[in-house]
Amino acid sequence: MTDAYSVAGVALDDALAALRRHDPSARAFWLYDLDGFRARAARLLGAFGSQGVHVAYALKANGCGALVRAARETGLDADAGSLGELELAAACGYDAAHLTLSGNGRTREEAAWVCAHGAAAVSADHVGELDLLESAAAAAGVTLRVALRVNPGIATPGHKYVATGGHDAKFGVSAEEALAAWEGRARWSHLRVDGLHLHVGSQLLDTAPLEAAARAARELADASRARGAALGLVNLGGGFGVDYDEGTREFPVEAWAARLGEHARASGLDWRIEPGRWLVAPVGTLVAEVLWEKRRAEDGTVHRFVVLAAGMNDLLRPALYGARHRAVPVRPREGERTAAAVVGPVCESGDTFEEGALLPPLTSGDLVALLDAGAYGAAMSSQYNGRGRLAELVIDGGALKLARRAERPADLRLRDCDVRL
Repeated sequence: MTDAYSVAGVALDDALAALRRHDPSARAFWLYDLDGFRARAARLLGAFGSQGVHVAYALKANGCGALVRAARETGLDADAGSLGELELAAACGYDAAHLTLSGNGRTREEAAWVCAHGAAAVSADHVGELDLLESAAAAAGVTLRVALRVNPGIATPGHKYVATGGHDAKFGVSAEEALAAWEGRARWSHLRVDGLHLHVGSQLLDTAPLEAAARAARELADASRARGAALGLVNLGGGFGVDYDEGTREFPVEAWAARLGEHARASGLDWRIEPGRWLVAPVGTLVAEVLWEKRRAEDGTVHRFVVLAAGMNDLLRPALYGARHRAVPVRPREGERTAAAVVGPVCESGDTFEEGALLPPLTSGDLVALLDAGAYGAAMSSQYNGRGRLAELVIDGGALKLARRAERPADLRLRDCDVRL
């Protein structure tokens, strides 16, 4: 066997051994490289901050507290999408000046929270949400800055579930509806409705859709100014992609920052972005024990299955999006690499991480790492099939730490009750 696959100098089998001293039943876990996260945050801040563009970490990508605190300490703002994420940001030290609220389906509770605690800006997904925010701000006696989300009708490549700017997407209002709202914004006397929010999609490696969004934003701002309602803020969302297939192709951070800076200077507006995936996907790894290697012969063909201790309830992206995460044996054995389906133990045929992965011989107890799993991994995990969510570990300055403990079988019953209503 060769040397073990490692992250930030920590061998992954050593990480599991350390976790098992805390939890002897551990068979899988998440691992995040905090120093790698800080380095990526610093790169974004250096590129976009020098252009006067504000950068916020989209908490939906990964809400592990250790990562959120590292984002704040590095200088990133935070973008929340729910009441829970607002509370998370506050618990990790974010103040109102460095916190925004985005997403659709605003609730009274979210509106009350931002009015009580403050936020740099709140996105409204349609005009009715402006009425909701006005009511909350009036009750609290505060003024709230609001950006109205517009659906620009810009198509993006990739899976339809991560395309958010097309005409059939659920997000935003039409350009004409937005222009009418900005022009009539005096009706919301407790709101500063001077913002525009555009987000066309996720997992973008080409800047063309982002360029189209930036141009659309400037055109809308010009049209609103012509109607006597000058805007002051543009939130262009995130969407920066990562190369899940080979890990070699990179989103052109510096080039796009320079181009966005040109838009910012020419428009005179305050520009914001809120990436998540680009920051955290490459610094996260899902590590799982091999439960079984199974071979089934049919009609002269041998089907090889590598069954991991992690399943689709832990990492949903392959089942939901058809996404790929490279499967790497932690301590490869000698022998021919043959094609295998890397699967989990969940009772679903869709519980498959990778088809046709070329892997060396594996046996029960070996470890496999699923790479680039830091974004939308643990954040989307569930207790499906009665499987508790996994422990989350971080490497911080070379030190291995437990950031979130695993849910044990007894934890699955914590919400059970018998309350008469």
